[in-house]
Amino acid sequence: MGAWDAGSFDNDSALDWVGTLRERGDASSVGTALTRAIEKRRCQQPSFIGRLFCQRKVEPYLEADVASQALAAAEIVAFWLGHAAPKLPEELGDWARHHSNSLTPELVKLARQTATTIKTKSELKDLWEEGDGIVAPKWHSAIADLEQRLQSDTK
Repeated sequence: MGAWDAGSFDNDSALDWVGTLRERGDASSVGTALTRAIEKRRCQQPSFIGRLFCQRKVEPYLEADVASQALAAAEIVAFWLGHAAPKLPEELGDWARHHSNSLTPELVKLARQTATTIKTKSELKDLWEEGDGIVAPKWHSAIADLEQRLQSDTK
């Protein structure tokens, strides 16, 4: 993961996803990214051999790239709620304004679930916490800020 700061758009995975989103011009990708993060976490199970030997279910784990893309999607939902990220890319703000009629209560719920999932059990969380102890609090603060903005319904 190429990351230069703790914000939702401060990494290559999120910005690549944003580029694809803008090229497609379809807001359904926001819901897809959020759903993918929730489903990827829930669907991991031991192999057939593992089940034969009575191994317990594998602990769900969300990959960093999927998590980064889902955080970018959750930021779009927060924008639609009227609570944009301070570092929202300008071109994404234009795109999100154009697609603001795509906001649904289901997307808000998915965005909230996704943020909680990523902050508690994801590779992205682990990568940020592997650092020297200085960067992890900054990342946790960014996630807490996103969660707060997602809880503030204004629309």
